[in-house]
Amino acid sequence: MKSSTATFIRDLVINFVAIFLGIIITFAVQARIDRSLDKKEIRSALELVRNELTANMEDIVTMSDYIRDERRSAEYLLAHKDNLAKCPADSVNYHGGVLFADAELSVSSDALEMLKSSSMFQKIGDSRLSMKIVRAYDSCHSAASNLNNHVATRNAFFSRSINEQNVGRIAPDGHVSIKELIRTSYGLYSIRQTAALALPENYVDLTDVEDALTAIDQYLQKGRRLEKRR
Repeated sequence: MKSSTATFIRDLVINFVAIFLGIIITFAVQARIDRSLDKKEIRSALELVRNELTANMEDIVTMSDYIRDERRSAEYLLAHKDNLAKCPADSVNYHGGVLFADAELSVSSDALEMLKSSSMFQKIGDSRLSMKIVRAYDSCHSAASNLNNHVATRNAFFSRSINEQNVGRIAPDGHVSIKELIRTSYGLYSIRQTAALALPENYVDLTDVEDALTAIDQYLQKGRRLEKRR
C-alpha cells in the first residue's frame, strides 16, 4: 500500500514537472518567435523610413537645384535686358520659362506615422535613433516649407507686375512675353528681386536627414551581424 502511494506521488510529481517544463518551454519558444517577429517588423519599418527619407531628400535636392536655376535665369535676363532681341530666342524662352515655372514641394511622413501608431519606437529600443528619425522628418518639412515660401514670394512679385493696363501687351496670347515684361519698371524690379532671393543653402539643411539614414543603416547592419552569429 505504501509502495503504491509512493509510486502515485512520484508519478504525480513527474507529470507535474513534465507539464510545468512543457509550459516553460512553450513560453520560451513563443517568446523567441515573438522577438524574431518583432525584429522583422522593426527591420521592415526602418527600411520604409529609410526609403521615405531618401525620397524626401532627393525631392528637396531637386527643388533646391531648380531654385538655383531660377537665380541663374534671372541673372541671365538682367545681364541681357538691354539686348534681349539679339539673344537666341530659345535661350530667352527657356530662362523666362524657368522664372514662371509652377513648382511646389511636398514631402511624405507616412512611415513615421506608422512607427508612431504601432508603438514601434519602443520596440526599436534605441532612443537616440528614434530622436534622429524625428529630427530628420522635421528637417524635411522645414526645408519643404522654406522652398515653397521662396516660390510663393517669387510668384507674388510677378503677379503684381501684370495688370489690366499692360496685360494686352505683356501677355496677348495668355503667355507672358519676357521681352515685354522686362521693359516695364515693375517687371524689371520683379526679376531683380527674384535674383536677390536667398539660395537654398541658406535655409535648407539636410544634415539631420543624413545622420538618420546613417544611424538606420548601422542599426540594420548590426542586426544582420547578430543573426549571422546565431
